[in-house]
Amino acid sequence: MRVRALAVGLLAALGCLPAWAQEPAFGGHLKAQAGVTHYRSDDLASVLGYDPAGDRQLDLRLKTSRRSGVWTFQADYELLATAGDSLALRRRLSALGLLSTGSANGLPDDRRRLFDLTHTLSDQERRAAVHRLDRLSVAHQSEGRSLRFGRQAVSWGNGLVFQVLDFVNPFSPIAIDKEYKTGEDMLYGQWLAGQGDLQFMIVPRRDTVTHEMESRESSLAVKWRLKALGGDVDVLAARHYDENLIGAGLVHNLGGAVWRFDVLHMNLAGRDGEYSLVTNLDYSWAWGGKNFYGYTEYFRSGVGATDRSTYLAPGAALSARLARGELFTLGRDYAAVGIRFEQTPLLNWNLNLIRNLDDHSAFWQLRAVYDWRQNLQLMAGVNLPDGARGTEYGGPATPQGFLASGRSLYARLGYYF
Repeated sequence: MRVRALAVGLLAALGCLPAWAQEPAFGGHLKAQAGVTHYRSDDLASVLGYDPAGDRQLDLRLKTSRRSGVWTFQADYELLATAGDSLALRRRLSALGLLSTGSANGLPDDRRRLFDLTHTLSDQERRAAVHRLDRLSVAHQSEGRSLRFGRQAVSWGNGLVFQVLDFVNPFSPIAIDKEYKTGEDMLYGQWLAGQGDLQFMIVPRRDTVTHEMESRESSLAVKWRLKALGGDVDVLAARHYDENLIGAGLVHNLGGAVWRFDVLHMNLAGRDGEYSLVTNLDYSWAWGGKNFYGYTEYFRSGVGATDRSTYLAPGAALSARLARGELFTLGRDYAAVGIRFEQTPLLNWNLNLIRNLDDHSAFWQLRAVYDWRQNLQLMAGVNLPDGARGTEYGGPATPQGFLASGRSLYARLGYYF
Protein backbone atom coordinates (compact mmCIF):
# COMPACT_ATOMS: atom_id res chain seq x y z
CA MET A 1 0.00 0.00 0.00
CA ARG A 2 1.44 3.33 -1.04
CA VAL A 3 0.63 5.19 2.21
CA ARG A 4 2.06 2.41 4.36
CA ALA A 5 5.16 2.21 2.18
CA LEU A 6 5.59 5.97 2.39
CA ALA A 7 5.21 5.91 6.20
CA VAL A 8 7.69 3.05 6.58
CA GLY A 9 10.14 4.77 4.25
CA LEU A 10 9.90 8.04 6.15
CA LEU A 11 10.47 6.37 9.50
CA ALA A 12 13.40 4.38 8.12
CA ALA A 13 14.94 7.50 6.64
CA LEU A 14 14.43 9.34 9.89
CA GLY A 15 16.27 6.64 11.79
CA CYS A 16 19.19 6.78 9.37
CA LEU A 17 19.85 10.51 9.68
CA PRO A 18 22.90 10.90 11.93
CA ALA A 19 22.62 14.67 11.79
CA TRP A 20 19.63 14.69 14.13
CA ALA A 21 20.82 15.59 17.60
CA GLN A 22 18.00 13.90 19.55
CA GLU A 23 16.54 10.42 19.41
CA PRO A 24 13.08 10.29 17.85
CA ALA A 25 10.05 10.37 20.13
CA PHE A 26 7.36 7.74 19.56
CA GLY A 27 3.85 7.39 20.89
CA GLY A 28 0.25 6.90 19.92
CA HIS A 29 -3.09 5.51 20.90
CA LEU A 30 -5.57 2.77 20.09
CA LYS A 31 -9.26 3.56 20.57
CA ALA A 32 -12.17 1.15 20.11
CA GLN A 33 -15.82 2.20 20.28
CA ALA A 34 -19.11 0.32 20.17
CA GLY A 35 -22.56 1.82 20.18
CA VAL A 36 -26.23 1.41 19.35
CA THR A 37 -28.76 3.97 18.04
CA HIS A 38 -32.54 3.73 18.36
CA TYR A 39 -34.98 5.50 16.04
CA ARG A 40 -38.70 6.19 16.10
CA SER A 41 -40.92 4.17 13.80
CA ASP A 42 -41.46 7.07 11.36
CA ASP A 43 -37.78 8.05 11.24
CA LEU A 44 -36.24 7.50 7.82
CA ALA A 45 -33.67 5.15 9.36
CA SER A 46 -36.46 2.90 10.65
CA VAL A 47 -38.34 3.02 7.35
CA LEU A 48 -35.16 1.89 5.58
CA GLY A 49 -34.67 -0.95 8.06
CA TYR A 50 -31.84 0.32 10.29
CA ASP A 51 -33.46 0.34 13.74
CA PRO A 52 -31.70 -0.35 16.01
CA ALA A 53 -28.34 0.49 14.42
CA GLY A 54 -25.31 -1.22 15.94
CA ASP A 55 -21.87 0.21 15.16
CA ARG A 56 -18.16 -0.29 15.85
CA GLN A 57 -15.20 2.05 15.28
CA LEU A 58 -11.42 1.74 15.52
CA ASP A 59 -8.82 4.53 15.68
CA LEU A 60 -5.10 3.72 15.69
CA ARG A 61 -2.54 6.55 15.70
CA LEU A 62 1.26 6.14 15.62
CA LYS A 63 3.28 9.31 16.25
CA THR A 64 6.91 10.15 15.78
CA SER A 65 8.86 13.38 15.95
CA ARG A 66 12.50 14.37 15.96
CA ARG A 67 14.34 17.61 16.56
CA SER A 68 17.80 18.91 15.88
CA GLY A 69 18.67 22.52 16.53
CA VAL A 70 16.23 24.70 14.63
CA TRP A 71 14.66 21.80 12.67
CA THR A 72 11.72 19.63 13.75
CA PHE A 73 10.15 16.72 11.89
CA GLN A 74 6.74 15.21 12.69
CA ALA A 75 4.83 12.28 11.18
CA ASP A 76 1.58 10.72 12.43
CA TYR A 77 0.16 7.58 10.86
CA GLU A 78 -3.46 6.66 11.47
CA LEU A 79 -5.70 3.71 10.71
CA LEU A 80 -9.44 4.43 10.87
CA ALA A 81 -12.15 1.81 10.51
CA THR A 82 -15.92 1.79 10.93
CA ALA A 83 -18.50 -0.95 10.59
CA GLY A 84 -22.19 -1.45 11.20
CA ASP A 85 -25.69 -0.28 10.40
CA SER A 86 -25.01 3.46 10.54
CA LEU A 87 -22.46 3.13 7.74
CA ALA A 88 -24.98 1.29 5.57
CA LEU A 89 -27.59 3.94 6.41
CA ARG A 90 -25.14 6.70 5.52
CA ARG A 91 -24.62 5.13 2.10
CA ARG A 92 -28.39 4.95 1.53
CA LEU A 93 -28.79 8.60 2.49
CA SER A 94 -25.97 9.52 0.11
CA ALA A 95 -27.70 7.64 -2.71
CA LEU A 96 -30.94 9.51 -1.93
CA GLY A 97 -29.14 12.86 -2.03
CA LEU A 98 -29.77 13.50 1.67
CA LEU A 99 -26.15 13.44 2.84
CA SER A 100 -24.94 17.02 3.25
CA THR A 101 -21.41 16.63 4.62
CA GLY A 102 -18.34 14.44 4.32
CA SER A 103 -17.66 11.36 2.23
CA ALA A 104 -20.16 8.52 1.75
CA ASN A 105 -18.38 6.39 4.36
CA GLY A 106 -17.71 9.26 6.79
CA LEU A 107 -13.92 8.70 6.78
CA PRO A 108 -11.41 11.37 5.72
CA ASP A 109 -10.09 11.50 2.18
CA ASP A 110 -7.59 13.70 0.32
CA ARG A 111 -9.63 14.72 -2.70
CA ARG A 112 -9.16 18.41 -1.93
CA ARG A 113 -5.73 18.29 -0.28
CA LEU A 114 -2.43 19.08 -1.96
CA PHE A 115 -0.96 15.64 -1.21
CA ASP A 116 -2.74 12.30 -1.49
CA LEU A 117 -1.62 10.50 1.66
CA THR A 118 -4.77 8.43 2.22
CA HIS A 119 -5.40 4.91 0.96
CA THR A 120 -8.66 2.97 1.19
CA LEU A 121 -8.26 -0.49 2.67
CA SER A 122 -11.94 -1.45 2.52
CA ASP A 123 -15.07 0.32 1.29
CA GLN A 124 -18.00 -2.06 1.47
CA GLU A 125 -21.63 -1.51 2.37
CA ARG A 126 -21.28 -2.21 6.08
CA ARG A 127 -17.58 -1.68 6.72
CA ALA A 128 -14.88 0.75 5.61
CA ALA A 129 -11.27 1.43 6.56
CA VAL A 130 -8.54 3.84 5.49
CA HIS A 131 -4.95 4.35 6.54
CA ARG A 132 -3.20 7.63 6.05
CA LEU A 133 -0.63 10.14 7.18
CA ASP A 134 -2.52 12.72 9.23
CA ARG A 135 0.65 14.67 10.15
CA LEU A 136 3.73 15.02 7.97
CA SER A 137 5.62 18.26 8.38
CA VAL A 138 9.02 19.85 8.76
CA ALA A 139 9.51 23.05 10.76
CA HIS A 140 12.26 25.62 11.11
CA GLN A 141 12.26 27.51 14.42
CA SER A 142 14.50 30.37 15.45
CA GLU A 143 14.20 32.97 18.17
CA GLY A 144 10.72 34.46 17.90
CA ARG A 145 9.98 32.92 14.49
CA SER A 146 8.78 29.59 13.14
CA LEU A 147 7.88 28.24 9.73
CA ARG A 148 6.26 24.84 9.18
CA PHE A 149 5.34 23.10 5.90
CA GLY A 150 3.35 19.94 5.36
CA ARG A 151 0.32 18.22 6.82
CA GLN A 152 -0.50 19.78 10.17
CA ALA A 153 -3.34 21.23 12.25
CA VAL A 154 -3.83 24.88 13.21
CA SER A 155 -6.67 26.15 15.42
CA TRP A 156 -7.74 29.78 15.56
CA GLY A 157 -10.58 31.47 17.38
CA ASN A 158 -12.15 31.38 20.82
CA GLY A 159 -15.23 29.21 20.41
CA LEU A 160 -15.79 26.42 22.92
CA VAL A 161 -18.53 24.54 21.01
CA PHE A 162 -19.03 26.53 17.80
CA GLN A 163 -16.28 28.09 15.70
CA VAL A 164 -16.21 31.31 13.69
CA LEU A 165 -12.53 32.13 13.10
CA ASP A 166 -11.45 28.46 12.98
CA PHE A 167 -12.65 27.70 9.44
CA VAL A 168 -10.03 25.07 8.46
CA ASN A 169 -11.24 21.63 9.65
CA PRO A 170 -13.09 22.65 12.83
CA PHE A 171 -14.57 20.02 15.11
CA SER A 172 -18.27 19.24 14.96
CA PRO A 173 -20.12 20.74 17.96
CA ILE A 174 -21.35 17.25 18.91
CA ALA A 175 -18.03 15.41 18.40
CA ILE A 176 -17.20 13.27 21.42
CA ASP A 177 -13.47 13.00 20.70
CA LYS A 178 -11.67 16.31 20.07
CA GLU A 179 -8.14 15.13 20.78
CA TYR A 180 -6.84 15.51 17.20
CA LYS A 181 -8.01 17.71 14.36
CA THR A 182 -7.71 16.24 10.89
CA GLY A 183 -4.48 17.56 9.35
CA GLU A 184 -4.38 19.90 6.36
CA ASP A 185 -1.55 20.50 3.87
CA MET A 186 -0.33 24.05 4.39
CA LEU A 187 2.49 26.49 4.96
CA TYR A 188 2.21 28.06 8.41
CA GLY A 189 4.30 30.79 9.98
CA GLN A 190 4.43 32.67 13.26
CA TRP A 191 6.42 35.74 14.33
CA LEU A 192 6.48 36.85 17.95
CA ALA A 193 6.51 40.59 18.54
CA GLY A 194 6.43 41.99 22.06
CA GLN A 195 3.37 40.59 23.82
CA GLY A 196 1.69 39.60 20.58
CA ASP A 197 2.35 37.60 17.45
CA LEU A 198 1.60 37.49 13.74
CA GLN A 199 0.49 34.21 12.15
CA PHE A 200 -0.32 33.21 8.60
CA MET A 201 -1.37 30.10 6.73
CA ILE A 202 -1.45 29.22 3.06
CA VAL A 203 -3.66 26.19 2.34
CA PRO A 204 -3.51 25.07 -1.31
CA ARG A 205 -6.32 22.76 -2.42
CA ARG A 206 -7.35 20.81 -5.50
CA ASP A 207 -10.56 20.85 -7.48
CA THR A 208 -12.46 17.64 -6.70
CA VAL A 209 -13.36 17.15 -10.38
CA THR A 210 -10.19 18.12 -12.27
CA HIS A 211 -7.78 17.32 -9.38
CA GLU A 212 -5.84 20.43 -10.36
CA MET A 213 -4.68 22.90 -7.74
CA GLU A 214 -6.94 25.96 -7.91
CA SER A 215 -6.68 29.32 -6.17
CA ARG A 216 -10.49 29.48 -5.87
CA GLU A 217 -10.35 26.28 -3.81
CA SER A 218 -7.49 27.45 -1.59
CA SER A 219 -7.13 29.62 1.49
CA LEU A 220 -4.79 32.41 2.54
CA ALA A 221 -5.19 33.86 6.03
CA VAL A 222 -3.31 36.24 8.32
CA LYS A 223 -4.02 36.76 12.02
CA TRP A 224 -2.49 39.30 14.39
CA ARG A 225 -2.79 38.85 18.14
CA LEU A 226 -2.02 41.75 20.47
CA LYS A 227 -2.71 43.06 23.94
CA ALA A 228 -5.48 45.67 23.84
CA LEU A 229 -8.79 46.64 25.48
CA GLY A 230 -7.63 45.00 28.69
CA GLY A 231 -7.31 41.55 27.13
CA ASP A 232 -6.10 39.59 24.10
CA VAL A 233 -7.32 40.82 20.71
CA ASP A 234 -7.21 38.93 17.40
CA VAL A 235 -7.54 40.60 14.01
CA LEU A 236 -7.92 38.32 10.98
CA ALA A 237 -8.09 38.73 7.20
CA ALA A 238 -8.47 35.83 4.77
CA ARG A 239 -9.26 34.77 1.24
CA HIS A 240 -11.08 31.47 1.76
CA TYR A 241 -12.17 29.60 -1.36
CA ASP A 242 -13.86 32.42 -3.34
CA GLU A 243 -14.75 34.66 -0.40
CA ASN A 244 -13.09 37.49 1.48
CA LEU A 245 -13.23 37.18 5.27
CA ILE A 246 -12.48 39.78 7.93
CA GLY A 247 -12.69 38.84 11.59
CA ALA A 248 -11.83 39.91 15.11
CA GLY A 249 -11.77 38.29 18.52
CA LEU A 250 -11.41 39.31 22.14
CA VAL A 251 -10.55 37.36 25.31
CA HIS A 252 -11.07 39.17 28.61
CA ASN A 253 -11.07 38.20 32.27
CA LEU A 254 -14.40 38.91 33.93
CA GLY A 255 -14.16 38.42 37.66
CA GLY A 256 -13.07 34.82 38.05
CA ALA A 257 -14.51 33.87 34.65
CA VAL A 258 -13.20 34.22 31.09
CA TRP A 259 -15.27 35.98 28.43
CA ARG A 260 -14.57 35.44 24.73
CA PHE A 261 -16.03 37.00 21.60
CA ASP A 262 -15.36 36.32 17.90
CA VAL A 263 -17.02 37.95 14.90
CA LEU A 264 -16.49 37.25 11.20
CA HIS A 265 -17.68 39.22 8.16
CA MET A 266 -18.13 37.10 5.01
CA ASN A 267 -18.25 38.68 1.59
CA LEU A 268 -20.63 36.15 0.02
CA ALA A 269 -20.82 35.76 -3.73
CA GLY A 270 -24.01 37.08 -5.30
CA ARG A 271 -25.45 38.53 -2.07
CA ASP A 272 -24.79 41.04 0.66
CA GLY A 273 -22.13 40.28 3.22
CA GLU A 274 -23.11 38.39 6.35
CA TYR A 275 -21.78 38.22 9.90
CA SER A 276 -21.20 35.17 12.05
CA LEU A 277 -20.31 35.49 15.71
CA VAL A 278 -19.73 33.42 18.82
CA THR A 279 -19.44 34.57 22.41
CA ASN A 280 -19.03 32.51 25.56
CA LEU A 281 -18.30 32.64 29.25
CA ASP A 282 -16.70 29.84 31.28
CA TYR A 283 -15.89 29.45 34.94
CA SER A 284 -14.32 26.90 37.30
CA TRP A 285 -15.27 26.54 40.96
CA ALA A 286 -15.20 24.17 43.92
CA TRP A 287 -18.30 23.14 45.84
CA GLY A 288 -18.61 20.55 48.59
CA GLY A 289 -14.98 19.59 48.11
CA LYS A 290 -15.60 18.79 44.41
CA ASN A 291 -14.32 20.58 41.30
CA PHE A 292 -16.78 21.95 38.75
CA TYR A 293 -16.43 23.64 35.38
CA GLY A 294 -19.21 25.28 33.40
CA TYR A 295 -19.73 27.35 30.27
CA THR A 296 -22.42 29.06 28.26
CA GLU A 297 -22.15 30.08 24.61
CA TYR A 298 -24.19 31.86 21.95
CA PHE A 299 -23.57 31.30 18.23
CA ARG A 300 -25.02 33.10 15.23
CA SER A 301 -24.51 31.57 11.81
CA GLY A 302 -24.55 34.23 9.11
CA VAL A 303 -25.42 31.62 6.47
CA GLY A 304 -27.91 29.63 8.58
CA ALA A 305 -31.46 29.01 7.42
CA THR A 306 -34.20 31.13 8.97
CA ASP A 307 -37.00 28.94 7.57
CA ARG A 308 -37.06 25.29 8.67
CA SER A 309 -38.74 24.32 5.40
CA THR A 310 -35.39 24.91 3.66
CA TYR A 311 -33.40 22.53 5.90
CA LEU A 312 -33.24 19.84 3.21
CA ALA A 313 -32.46 22.35 0.44
CA PRO A 314 -30.22 25.00 2.03
CA GLY A 315 -28.79 27.97 0.18
CA ALA A 316 -25.52 27.87 -1.74
CA ALA A 317 -23.35 29.40 1.01
CA LEU A 318 -24.67 27.02 3.69
CA SER A 319 -24.51 23.99 1.40
CA ALA A 320 -20.88 24.69 0.51
CA ARG A 321 -19.86 24.95 4.16
CA LEU A 322 -21.70 21.76 5.08
CA ALA A 323 -20.07 19.88 2.23
CA ARG A 324 -16.60 21.15 3.15
CA GLY A 325 -17.01 20.29 6.84
CA GLU A 326 -16.74 23.90 8.02
CA LEU A 327 -20.25 24.10 9.47
CA PHE A 328 -22.43 21.43 11.06
CA THR A 329 -25.67 23.27 11.83
CA LEU A 330 -28.63 24.28 9.68
CA GLY A 331 -30.20 27.15 11.61
CA ARG A 332 -29.30 30.72 12.46
CA ASP A 333 -29.13 31.08 16.25
CA TYR A 334 -27.87 28.61 18.86
CA ALA A 335 -27.15 28.46 22.56
CA ALA A 336 -24.90 25.91 24.25
CA VAL A 337 -24.36 25.20 27.93
CA GLY A 338 -22.21 22.62 29.63
CA ILE A 339 -21.00 21.48 33.00
CA ARG A 340 -18.24 19.11 34.10
CA PHE A 341 -18.28 17.50 37.54
CA GLU A 342 -15.18 15.83 38.94
CA GLN A 343 -16.60 13.09 41.13
CA THR A 344 -13.09 11.78 41.82
CA PRO A 345 -9.70 12.69 40.29
CA LEU A 346 -10.21 9.69 37.97
CA LEU A 347 -13.92 10.09 37.12
CA ASN A 348 -15.49 13.09 35.38
CA TRP A 349 -19.11 13.61 34.32
CA ASN A 350 -19.97 15.94 31.43
CA LEU A 351 -23.41 17.30 30.49
CA ASN A 352 -23.74 19.41 27.32
CA LEU A 353 -26.78 20.96 25.68
CA ILE A 354 -27.04 22.57 22.24
CA ARG A 355 -30.30 24.37 21.46
CA ASN A 356 -31.51 25.77 18.16
CA LEU A 357 -33.09 29.04 19.30
CA ASP A 358 -35.14 29.43 16.13
CA ASP A 359 -36.98 26.08 15.99
CA HIS A 360 -36.51 25.21 19.70
CA SER A 361 -35.01 21.77 19.07
CA ALA A 362 -32.08 20.56 21.16
CA PHE A 363 -29.29 18.01 21.37
CA TRP A 364 -28.30 16.60 24.79
CA GLN A 365 -25.04 14.85 25.54
CA LEU A 366 -24.15 13.07 28.77
CA ARG A 367 -20.85 11.21 29.13
CA ALA A 368 -18.54 9.88 31.79
CA VAL A 369 -14.76 9.70 31.43
CA TYR A 370 -12.88 7.30 33.69
CA ASP A 371 -9.08 7.04 33.79
CA TRP A 372 -9.17 3.31 34.45
CA ARG A 373 -5.44 2.65 34.44
CA GLN A 374 -2.33 4.76 33.85
CA ASN A 375 -2.63 4.33 30.07
CA LEU A 376 -6.28 3.29 29.80
CA GLN A 377 -9.29 5.60 29.55
CA LEU A 378 -12.92 4.51 29.41
CA MET A 379 -15.62 6.81 28.06
CA ALA A 380 -19.35 6.08 27.95
CA GLY A 381 -22.27 8.29 27.12
CA VAL A 382 -25.62 8.98 25.50
CA ASN A 383 -26.68 11.41 22.78
CA LEU A 384 -30.31 12.54 22.90
CA PRO A 385 -31.77 14.71 20.12
CA ASP A 386 -35.04 16.40 21.08
CA GLY A 387 -37.56 18.53 19.23
CA ALA A 388 -40.79 18.68 17.28
CA ARG A 389 -41.01 17.02 13.91
CA GLY A 390 -39.67 19.24 11.13
CA THR A 391 -37.08 20.87 13.37
CA GLU A 392 -33.32 20.39 13.06
CA TYR A 393 -32.90 17.90 15.91
CA GLY A 394 -36.46 16.59 15.82
CA GLY A 395 -35.97 15.54 12.20
CA PRO A 396 -36.68 17.44 8.97
CA ALA A 397 -39.43 15.80 6.92
CA THR A 398 -38.70 13.84 3.73
CA PRO A 399 -41.24 11.99 1.53
CA GLN A 400 -40.09 8.69 3.07
CA GLY A 401 -39.81 9.72 6.74
CA PHE A 402 -38.14 12.09 9.15
CA LEU A 403 -34.37 12.61 8.88
CA ALA A 404 -33.59 12.40 12.61
CA SER A 405 -30.34 11.52 14.35
CA GLY A 406 -31.72 8.92 16.75
CA ARG A 407 -30.90 8.33 20.40
CA SER A 408 -27.53 6.66 20.83
CA LEU A 409 -25.55 4.92 23.56
CA TYR A 410 -21.82 4.27 23.22
CA ALA A 411 -18.72 3.07 25.08
CA ARG A 412 -15.16 3.92 24.08
CA LEU A 413 -11.91 2.43 25.38
CA GLY A 414 -8.61 4.22 24.69
CA TYR A 415 -5.11 2.89 25.26
CA TYR A 416 -2.20 5.36 25.11
CA PHE A 417 1.44 4.47 24.63
